[in-house]
Amino acid sequence: MEQILYDQVVAPVVKFMASHITKHLGYVFCSTKYVTGMKDKLKDLVDTSTEVIEHKNRNETNEKEIPARVEAWLGDVEKVKDQVQSIPNDDIGCLHMKNRYRVGRNASKATMRIQELISKYSEFTWTDAPLPTGRATSSTTSTPLSSSPGGDDFKSRDVPFNDALKLLQQNDNKSQVIALCGMGGVGKTTMMEQLKKVAEDKKMFDFFVKVTLGRNPNMLSIQNEIAVCIGGEGLREETVTARADSLRRKFEKKLEEDKAKILVILDDVWGKVEIKDIGLTSPLPKGVKLLLTSRDSNICTQIAADAFTLLQVVRVNVLSDAEAQNFLSKYTGVCIEHDQDRFQIGCDIVKKCGNLPLAIKLIGTTLKSQENYVWRDTLNRLKNHDLDDNVQEIIRISYEYVKKDEDKEIFLHCGLFPEDSDIQIEDLVRHGWGLKLFKNVSTLREARDRTNTCVRNLVNANLLMDSERLGCVKMHDLVLAFVLERVSKGDLNWIVNHGDVSTWSRDEMNKSCKRISLTCMGMSEFPRDFKYPDLSFIQLMDGDQSLKFPEDFYASMENLKVIAFYKMQYPPLPTSLQFSINLKSLCLHRCELTSDWSYIGDWNLRKLKLLDLTECADLHIDDGVFINLVKLEELYMRGDYKKGICFTDANLEELKMLSCQLCALEVNFYDMWKQ
Repeated sequence: MEQILYDQVVAPVVKFMASHITKHLGYVFCSTKYVTGMKDKLKDLVDTSTEVIEHKNRNETNEKEIPARVEAWLGDVEKVKDQVQSIPNDDIGCLHMKNRYRVGRNASKATMRIQELISKYSEFTWTDAPLPTGRATSSTTSTPLSSSPGGDDFKSRDVPFNDALKLLQQNDNKSQVIALCGMGGVGKTTMMEQLKKVAEDKKMFDFFVKVTLGRNPNMLSIQNEIAVCIGGEGLREETVTARADSLRRKFEKKLEEDKAKILVILDDVWGKVEIKDIGLTSPLPKGVKLLLTSRDSNICTQIAADAFTLLQVVRVNVLSDAEAQNFLSKYTGVCIEHDQDRFQIGCDIVKKCGNLPLAIKLIGTTLKSQENYVWRDTLNRLKNHDLDDNVQEIIRISYEYVKKDEDKEIFLHCGLFPEDSDIQIEDLVRHGWGLKLFKNVSTLREARDRTNTCVRNLVNANLLMDSERLGCVKMHDLVLAFVLERVSKGDLNWIVNHGDVSTWSRDEMNKSCKRISLTCMGMSEFPRDFKYPDLSFIQLMDGDQSLKFPEDFYASMENLKVIAFYKMQYPPLPTSLQFSINLKSLCLHRCELTSDWSYIGDWNLRKLKLLDLTECADLHIDDGVFINLVKLEELYMRGDYKKGICFTDANLEELKMLSCQLCALEVNFYDMWKQ
């Protein structure tokens, strides 16, 4: 039946539309083939994971080293096995186009993820070396150990980790508010993530709500994140008070009707938080626990008092001297037996790092394979500063030792995203391409390869971290602080504000500004005199429908090269965009577009090479939109299954004419079949 459908339906369409569409139609008509291929690949992955588990168990028994990423890799294998289980195995009727599309597409994505995990396995290096002093395997205790940001297990972390876990397991009201407290870079967030994973594995709670506050929290955005965690949908209310009431009702419903147990995690708390603002009542409702991470236990005490309960503080201390020295040796390869002079300099550097894992990891990566004079100079640079300044100096040294300018550019650009963000590498591709950050790159495909190379170099330098989300990276808040301090000065002079935008002052509106990134939730109107002739990049997030923009918004932005809007209701697309004649990349993600946006086809965007309208609500494409985009290389119009993409016959003709120049085209084509 599949072959008949393919011959009678797919082939004529492919001939009409060009080869880029074949893949998406194939999801529909060859869904069974995709599922079969997925199962075959999964068998290979399961066989590989069995070998890894056996090798891991042997090394644990014999107290030998296990590669740092093995545990995470095995966890990812379990996740992808669950993903495969969720994809229907039985045959789907030929007329259920939407279901067949979903199955085919999901099976294809799962197959790619499986192949990625098989490839990652080949990167493991099993040295089978004896464990150095101070390290312990997970088999030495009944619960997983907390680890440093480097992924190594430290014996000194066993006690605080297990203390915190016991508090999470207790049902009395004396352990409702728990705080992991310690210095910046000591590993509080890492320990919190591991506690959360154990709690999930043991099914200790029904719902997990995790948000990051940071130095300048945007309470409206935080409230929206909480709502998504417990209700699946965002909030429509426009004020903190109204949103708090809505959240309270959501929590009460879960606790009363569903008898749920909920863990609320507030990460990186810098200031007092009113628990009523996050939907919780005083005293804290039964069934709710609050887990905090903070540098300041006094602030956590105030939050606990607001919840009418005592605070249980778990201290996360710096590494012991032996652990810190061994940790530096791991990254530099320098030990006392082979190089006593450099090892002693390293011990002095470790002291200047305050035995903080993050600082040791960064400086260790930088010093690897460096000459003695580099080690001595590094120690000298750290001698006359306090610990906080030393950490920033260490990040500066690591940044200076990045060899390639392109890597540095991508690193700084990551500072445009909110704290604790999962930064999509694909976003970096599109931004970097549009801003011409790469040398000798002429196509988006080449830019994609170059960006992935840059990101991998930065992860290897420990300036970026791998994210749990596929295709994403993260930046530690101390590293982000360094970037923001750097880009706010001198020739760069970028404007970045993802906190309380009501504090965004006119003083920041320097006309020489080149890049702007704002979270707009809570902002009602953009300044009328928003004039930035040197601006090349603008990124706006989370703006609601009340946010107003001047009609001449882009009038003085003739140098604008990249526009990136995320979750903006009615993003600014006035006719003044025609003045941005150098625009190369226009990305609108999950935005609600007004019906008149289609006059983009009339604008003079002759240099536009990428147009992304992913998950834009009620997307209607007027005739003539595409035909004037003469340099377009990539077009994305993926939507969710509830929001149609309405095409006309003229649109299809335009895409046919563009097919010879497009190297990437992704559209939910089954949506056009509804018409």
